[in-house]
Amino acid sequence: MEETVRLEGFSESLRDRRSYCVASTPAQGKQFITSKLGVLDTEVAHRGRKVLVFQGTSPPPKWLRQIGWDAMFYARDVQDLKLAVTYIQHTSRPTRVVWAGTGDATPAPSIMALLAKMDGVTLLGLGSSAPIHPEWQAIFWPSDALQNSVEGAVQGRMGAAGVTGLRSILKELQGSQVGLVWSSIGESDKRGSLYWYDPTEAGEGGGQIDLDEAATILTEVAAFLRK
Repeated sequence: MEETVRLEGFSESLRDRRSYCVASTPAQGKQFITSKLGVLDTEVAHRGRKVLVFQGTSPPPKWLRQIGWDAMFYARDVQDLKLAVTYIQHTSRPTRVVWAGTGDATPAPSIMALLAKMDGVTLLGLGSSAPIHPEWQAIFWPSDALQNSVEGAVQGRMGAAGVTGLRSILKELQGSQVGLVWSSIGESDKRGSLYWYDPTEAGEGGGQIDLDEAATILTEVAAFLRK
């Protein structure tokens, strides 16, 4: 009989973090990106820039193009990638970057390391399989995720103990229509932990507005109105 493992709900903010969504359908991808971007936009009071980088043999889908980006890059070769990274380096902060495509649509290790060092950059990855690169700090799976799509990524980060009871966990999450998250955000043990999240909600960290930034904006508005 498999051991029963109780998971807590994921509640960390994704701002200035590197998180990835494994989406098996376009609908799941759209839900992840729109909900997480909505929460991040609220947290930064809609300041800074939103950037899309899409890797693949075909252009990004219509729903992704229509989100409302400040810059969009269809990266088909090394030169396109260099252009995208240069823009991200020098654009206004805070910056929300969505890096999407087909399969394991992740930046090359050298680019990933560079993005990880940039202050004020939030990276949201989107693809159909879990990433291998260790720089990702959170990985989200949909409620219908299969064990073979989860096990390798979890075991690679947490070891054999991380997959204890995984089959029963996924079955329970599927029945509750919630998804699985591996995260090292805020964890003392960098192997991270497993959590659940509700994909129908607006996203984790909703309403956690940066009070200093909000105060600055209100001060600027007040000064403008006094003129």
